[in-house]
Amino acid sequence: MTQTIPPSQIETELEKIWESLQGTNKMRACLFNLVIYGQKGQRAGYLNSLAEKMIQKFPSRIIFVTYDEHASTDFLETSVSIMSAEEGSNEIVCDVINIDVGKESKKQIPFLILPHILPDLPVYLVYAEDPCKQDPLTYKIEQFATRVIFDSEATDNLPLFAQTVLKHKEAIGSQIADLNWGRIESWRNLFVDTFQSPDTLAELEESHTIKIEYNAKATDFYCHTKIQSVFLQAWLATRLGWKWKHLETTETETRLIYEGKKGEITISLLPVQSDTISPGRIMNVEVQSQDNVIYSFFRKKECQNHIIVDRSTNMSCSLPREYIFDKAETGLSLVKEVCHSSTSQHFLDVLHLLTTTEESNLC
Repeated sequence: MTQTIPPSQIETELEKIWESLQGTNKMRACLFNLVIYGQKGQRAGYLNSLAEKMIQKFPSRIIFVTYDEHASTDFLETSVSIMSAEEGSNEIVCDVINIDVGKESKKQIPFLILPHILPDLPVYLVYAEDPCKQDPLTYKIEQFATRVIFDSEATDNLPLFAQTVLKHKEAIGSQIADLNWGRIESWRNLFVDTFQSPDTLAELEESHTIKIEYNAKATDFYCHTKIQSVFLQAWLATRLGWKWKHLETTETETRLIYEGKKGEITISLLPVQSDTISPGRIMNVEVQSQDNVIYSFFRKKECQNHIIVDRSTNMSCSLPREYIFDKAETGLSLVKEVCHSSTSQHFLDVLHLLTTTEESNLC
């Protein structure tokens, strides 16, 4: 149920659609405005899947904006449709407004978006392009937003991405987040739960080596598979007060070297190949302290959302425990970042740390 219409007819056509659905089991709902902004291409399907996952949890008005800077002729096309959150006796359905423009019409995007933002409701902007690329239009769109959710997958230079995102926050003053940051939330919660006592926290602080395995099998949508593991190790470093020293790379691993309270810490990022889990996801983690205390976190082969946590020393081995991630967490990174009410200070600390690395090959 999609039809191309003039921009001036968007609201009128939406009302016609809803009038035609009177007496059916479809119920119109909207908790906030969700604006998705990105370049036309292969990732449009990925962005659409994000929107579908979002409305399954939180119905919203979706304004999907794409631009094509490589089109041979300029164009401006708008259309409206509806998207179903779920099927059932009372089906929740949301408005979808599609705006597709060429290079010359791109400057009209803010004027096309603004009339269709529902007043008195939050505005969440998913900025799916690399913010490092200078685009004056970006700040104009971000001014509408309650929260800007970036996508670090779009960048080729993670330290520059961190620096640019921090500048955006300073300039626009709105809340910020990132999709890959949301994807490691379960691992962050696992570490907080595991190392919550003073004794176990001390063992983590006195780490000597940490190994993080991540799924390096890329797809058309995910090609920078190292980013989630980089975020996790940077989060650990900022929480434990480790100081950045330098980076070492080989064909088989990336080693990040820090200085801790009791000497040097080496964090190794190790690529593995997996067909059973999304690209970039963290597979296994091993932490070894100065006193040879080893913590192992690894996914259960037969049930990938179950994490086995094992602690051992030279003299003993504790009974393993099982930690369960949300089975439906894949695709819910946007949902997680919308749920948070403010900018994570931990995320800001990670961005500040990444700006000091000056290593463009962290992706």
